[in-house]
Amino acid sequence: MRTLFALALVLLLASAASAATLNVEVNRQGFTGAIEVAVAPRVGGTPPEWSAAKTLPAGGGKSAVSFEGLPAGLYVVMASGPQPLQRLSAKVNLGSDGGTVRLVIPKKSNVEVRAMLAGQPLARAGIGFTHHELRWRTDVVTDREGRFAGPLWEEGTYTASVRRHPASGPYSTDVWLSSKPVTIAVPDRHVTGRVLAGGKPLAGAIVDLRSENNQATLTVRTPSSADGRFEFFGVREGALSLTARAPSYLDSDAIAFELRGATGQRSVDVELMRGETRAVRVVDTRGTAIGGATLIAACGGHMKSTSVTNEEGNADVAFPADRACTIYALPKEGSLAIVPVGERGKGASPLVIRVPEGASSLRLALKSEAGVPFAAMSLLMRIDGVVIPPAIARLLASRGFSLITNEEGGISLQRIPRGVYDFWPYRHSAEGQMLYETAMDFAAPISVEVLPGENEATVKFQAR
Repeated sequence: MRTLFALALVLLLASAASAATLNVEVNRQGFTGAIEVAVAPRVGGTPPEWSAAKTLPAGGGKSAVSFEGLPAGLYVVMASGPQPLQRLSAKVNLGSDGGTVRLVIPKKSNVEVRAMLAGQPLARAGIGFTHHELRWRTDVVTDREGRFAGPLWEEGTYTASVRRHPASGPYSTDVWLSSKPVTIAVPDRHVTGRVLAGGKPLAGAIVDLRSENNQATLTVRTPSSADGRFEFFGVREGALSLTARAPSYLDSDAIAFELRGATGQRSVDVELMRGETRAVRVVDTRGTAIGGATLIAACGGHMKSTSVTNEEGNADVAFPADRACTIYALPKEGSLAIVPVGERGKGASPLVIRVPEGASSLRLALKSEAGVPFAAMSLLMRIDGVVIPPAIARLLASRGFSLITNEEGGISLQRIPRGVYDFWPYRHSAEGQMLYETAMDFAAPISVEVLPGENEATVKFQAR
């Protein structure tokens, strides 16, 4: 008992020693309204999750607050007034001995933003402004003239997301907010439609619109409304791909089309269907169950459902009733298993997937004969005769299977199974889909036999 008490006391003292106090001082510079001060751990690239908040009351009196018992680390501090762009933020590295951050509210700074569509004001439009570096967000609504005007506490770069109404997918662009007026010109290109199930409108489905051009790939997302309708406005010019998903339904096949020119509109209806489930068990080469493995069901190159195995390695996977499909099994620890499932293979008996050992790695570099790297090049991949569809490859990227070359023209695949890996380079999604549909008819320009351990290969192409 004494030993346990002593251990608990040591832990308590260690915890107390690591806790620090963050002092926040706000120079009001004449502002007399109430100010809320909030603190959040700083995680790069993600919106802050405010874990503590205190209020400086109106009247211009108290201008400092303290947050005690914080672990040492990186934080974001925000001072907020009652108006949407009365926001002032800072990042702080809090040491074990505490720290102080000082915020200065500007004396007079106002901003005017106007949203326009096809030369006409966007009245009552919602605009979300996301701070470019610290990722916090605030929202405004335009008036009848498409304008918002108000005080601005923090100049800088923001991502502006404009919605005509809550059920419309946003148009996003970067803006610099300052005392100079800003006009956001939304492109006059639109995609509308309905999500249906059994011919009836389906509310709450998630609709994704993926656009691709020479600069970047962008995915915009919006829910379907009560009558199943959705809208994307301000759509980027170029190749587009639309998908929808909802709980208890299979994901839709991607619908590909293009919008070109200064104006354009496309109406698309998406039908979601329920699938049949199949019991699946995932094990390693020794027959040990693999829990937490992600299972992706794809049919005809389109993702239809995802699931995760439980601690016993079991999961139910949903398929369309009348199509041959493929299951991709991805354990958290690495490796990959690809199992085709025919129409007759979707019975009641459990399907056992044995994941090969991920004891290999591959570094592949693509360069010109002069040694210039081919950066931002996508690769269609085939493993032991099975081609990975581009839509599935995008999902695998988050699991360490990125098939887009870096600035040095390379890709790095870690913890993969041994086998013969074939690759076809391409630039755009339409080209990748065409290669996928014809890959079995042609030899790959790049073929590497991956053995256990580290594997490296450099491929040089002639300039065209």
